[in-house]
Amino acid sequence: MLLFPKLAGLVLIVLINGETPDSTVGQTVGPDGPQPPPTVTSDPLDITVHETPDRVSISTVGQTVGPDGPQPPPTVTSDPLDTTVQAPCILTLQPPKVVVKYGDKASANCSTTTDHIGMGWEASQGPVDMKDDVQLITWSVDSLVEWGIKPFCFMNPNPDKQCKVHLNVTIYKTPESVSISTVNHTGPMIEGGQYELQCDIQNVAPAELLTVSWFKGDTLVNKETFANSIKTPVNRSATLQISPSRADDGAQYRCEAELDLGPEGPQPPPTVTSDPLNITVHYKPVIDCSNWTPLINTSLDSFPFAVMGKPQWRTKWHQGTSRIPSTKRLSKKDSGQYSYCASNKIGSECCATNITVEYGPEFDCPSEYESREHTLFLANCNVTASPEADVSWSRDGRNVERPHNLTRRDNGLYKVTAQNKHGTEHHVLTINVLYGPEIESGDESVEVYEGRDVTLSCTTEGNPEPEVKWSFNNQSKTTGGRQTTLTISGATPADGGEYTCTATNTFGSQTKRIFLVVKEIPDRVSISFVNHNGQMTEDEPYELQCDIQKVSLLESLTVNWFKEGTLVKSKTFTKPTKTPENVLDMLQITPSINDNGAHYRCEAKLDLGTDGPPLTVTSDALRITVQSPCILTLQPPKVVVKYGDKASANCSTNTDHIGMGWEASQGPVDMKDDVQLITWSVDSLVDWGMKPFCFMNPNPDQQCKVHLNVTIYKTPESVSISTVNHTGPMIEGGQYELQCDIQNVAPAEFLTVSWFKGDTLVNKETFANLIKTPVNRSSTLQISPSRADDGGQYRCEAELDLGPEGPQPPPTVTSDHLNITVHYGPEIESGDESVEVYEGRDVTLPCTAEGNPEPEVKWSFNNQSKTTGGRQTTLTISGATPADGGEYTCTATNTFGSQTRRVFLVVKDDRPPLPLIISISLIILLIVIFIICIIICKKKKQSGKYDVQPNDKGLQMMLL
Repeated sequence: MLLFPKLAGLVLIVLINGETPDSTVGQTVGPDGPQPPPTVTSDPLDITVHETPDRVSISTVGQTVGPDGPQPPPTVTSDPLDTTVQAPCILTLQPPKVVVKYGDKASANCSTTTDHIGMGWEASQGPVDMKDDVQLITWSVDSLVEWGIKPFCFMNPNPDKQCKVHLNVTIYKTPESVSISTVNHTGPMIEGGQYELQCDIQNVAPAELLTVSWFKGDTLVNKETFANSIKTPVNRSATLQISPSRADDGAQYRCEAELDLGPEGPQPPPTVTSDPLNITVHYKPVIDCSNWTPLINTSLDSFPFAVMGKPQWRTKWHQGTSRIPSTKRLSKKDSGQYSYCASNKIGSECCATNITVEYGPEFDCPSEYESREHTLFLANCNVTASPEADVSWSRDGRNVERPHNLTRRDNGLYKVTAQNKHGTEHHVLTINVLYGPEIESGDESVEVYEGRDVTLSCTTEGNPEPEVKWSFNNQSKTTGGRQTTLTISGATPADGGEYTCTATNTFGSQTKRIFLVVKEIPDRVSISFVNHNGQMTEDEPYELQCDIQKVSLLESLTVNWFKEGTLVKSKTFTKPTKTPENVLDMLQITPSINDNGAHYRCEAKLDLGTDGPPLTVTSDALRITVQSPCILTLQPPKVVVKYGDKASANCSTNTDHIGMGWEASQGPVDMKDDVQLITWSVDSLVDWGMKPFCFMNPNPDQQCKVHLNVTIYKTPESVSISTVNHTGPMIEGGQYELQCDIQNVAPAEFLTVSWFKGDTLVNKETFANLIKTPVNRSSTLQISPSRADDGGQYRCEAELDLGPEGPQPPPTVTSDHLNITVHYGPEIESGDESVEVYEGRDVTLPCTAEGNPEPEVKWSFNNQSKTTGGRQTTLTISGATPADGGEYTCTATNTFGSQTRRVFLVVKDDRPPLPLIISISLIILLIVIFIICIIICKKKKQSGKYDVQPNDKGLQMMLL
């Protein structure tokens, strides 16, 4: 029977068992027909329900077969289908479904909006009697324990009818326990085996809402549900098939039981999880086969085994068919192919590896090699090393190529250096190349002035060292070694002629001839007046004459004139001559009264070049007498004054006159006739071109004057130092220019600029300038800084040296300091190239680097970074193992480059060698035997046999 709600005019798709009703026509064709039998299904049937009449007839019409079928389409109509429509039961349950834990309280309300004659609840627990005066009635149970309870709310619209609505009640119980175990297996699992895990859930209800989830670690690997209509608590089990791999060793499995009771149930759904099940997977060893390059004297058991397996494996070594003990220490002859096998109770695996034993360079080379010139260098000088060493040759600290075709230039001491990553070795080899004498070319003719010493040189080369002989006029002069000089002292014309030098050794001889020319020197040099005798008159011109007799080399002659030791004129002659000549030179002078008593002399100087120091002949001194009609004395004779300061000078005379005074652009003094002293004075001297002079008129027709030497000075307003066309840090080895600027100084001709680095004077500069007024001047200094100059300070100092008349000490102005920063590449401090440590001990590898900017220091081992630090980094290896042995690289880097240092770490076996154990045991045994012997000897002395007899018969003995 179909029950339809009272929905007049509504078109519904009526569902039967969850499906839309349709009509299917099928023809039975028997077992020989197509299987399954062919069917034709109609479209879904739409049903319109009307409240009246009580019965509805429904018919179906066949489906259209399309435009390609017969027209009109064939139809087949069924018999009418009668349905009965029943009046609805209008009851509302709140909640419509109840989910309650076993033993907990449960309740629900039932309500209606229609008239009735009674309503109530029917239930195996907590029924509610019918009531007629209510529109809502409640079912409630304090402890719900009836698993099969099916409560319903009923209502009687009239005495003849009753309707009811069932309340959906789900009673649940969470599992008492959830446990996980392996089925028919205990202990470790074998890789690739098939195993079953079981999850046991105890006392859970209802089982149909139970889901079991399997986890490996935190990863969900399976889910299982249960189709079960039993409402009471049951036990359930879920299983999981696994085939573990080595990656699963140590994995944890767990199962989780969850009751999904829908949105009406507790949220989140109640869950109970098992303890984790740890599995252990055993598998045979697997070898990651690789070659090995150990250092000499390393034991086989230091091999960095790349073996995985469980349980623990054992290894065996073979070379060919011979078994090798793992404690074997490798020598340089042990390089070759080896095999090692790893085995455990699951299985075994072997690997073939090439072992190349590495060691530092070793020389097989003679210390001396001797051969004739122009022969091949055949010295048997071999270097063995692993890896192959880089071999270099050096001589006198410079790298050279290995000699090939020997020449005399190859003679000498060589250092042969062999280097690989395990060390550096040096060997000293002396090469002795034999060849005949060869005299160096030189002057074929030598000139010397009579009376001078001369040396004739004969430098010869040869191996063995030649014997050298000199001869002159067929007479032997001397015999010497490799270089012989023949010295002739105080040469005379008789020493002139041909000299012969002969060099001889076992491989031949060679001769050289030198012609000696002895030349005459000037006879004398004299000085005299030209057309004058006696006293000179001030300000009158005169001429002096220098007479040089018999000059042989006029083109080498220089005549120098001196006044009181000061050079006043110099003339060099260039005319070549072949015979001695007489030479005259003149000097023009205009003496002043200050020259009275001065001495003049002339000097003839012959420049002999490489033949020796210049030859000089000097005249006697010529004293001049000067008289002056103007006898004026200035005090002081020279005035040095700061710009704007006061200045003064006195002018005096001891002769008669008709008037004397001062002429000056500042402070002139009118002529006076009744004084012997007159003073020039200025309160503030500001005329830079000031040239004052004192004058005197001896008579009406004459006037004489004397100029006062005035120097006006001004110290610099400022002195500053800077770099030219550069800012910021300097680069080591670069070229830079510093500039010192001196502002507003006078007179510049007395200015000296001194450059200081720190407190050390590095340069001085003066200025040739006749300008008297203040000027600006600059001085520059070229520098090429090194790393030692980083942080250095430069300064410049301007000094006005105004002579003894100026201020003492001379006024000085100093610039501020210029601090320079020098950037340079890293440099790593040298240290141990190889470090040894016993296995299990801690070891520290230091690496200290210097650079600016500060370098970054990195350690690497086997192409893997170990650490990064600042200027000084130490790499600490705790509990060193054989796998830690090898080459470590320290690299220091900054923006100007990088430097690398390599340190080789050798991890030694901490067990003492067997010979050492035996030696220590023997020493201990000998000490024990020695002690025992001493003890035995002492006991013998203390326990001897004695016979004591008294000499006196009357002697009585008594016990003590």
